Amino acid sequence: MSKTLKIILGVLVTALVTIFGIIMFGLNLMDEEDRYGDLVYFNQKVEDGDIIFRCKHSGELGQTTEFNEYGLIEKSLNKVYVWDNQNTIKQELYDWAGKGNGERVKVFRIKKSDFDINQAKLKNGTYNYLMNSNKMEFVTENY
Repeated sequence: MSKTLKIILGVLVTALVTIFGIIMFGLNLMDEEDRYGDLVYFNQKVEDGDIIFRCKHSGELGQTTEFNEYGLIEKSLNKVYVWDNQNTIKQELYDWAGKGNGERVKVFRIKKSDFDINQAKLKNGTYNYLMNSNKMEFVTENY
């Protein structure tokens, strides 16, 4: 095989591998967006141990949404999972959020080391009071 033919074949193989790689990368991005919808960017913003709240019920338009369930976030292999508040069931973020009201979720990070989310109790049927406290900082939301 001549040197010129080897160079041409090398360039063609490199070009084909590059094009295939770009196509696969694009398909992977489309899969993530199709799977997670509006939650696709949560992976970039949340960290292990963040607290995610979801609402099971919501008031009329203009009323405050009542966040009455929470979970703890775990990131693993570029995916976001949520442990329920008893740490018994681990679900993907999309599945956990989808069981709420219209996938309405808010994520907070604990600021104070003396704060224990497991000691939090519902007040008037919600955890909204925790979101306004100085013990947690807002990370992101979806709605």
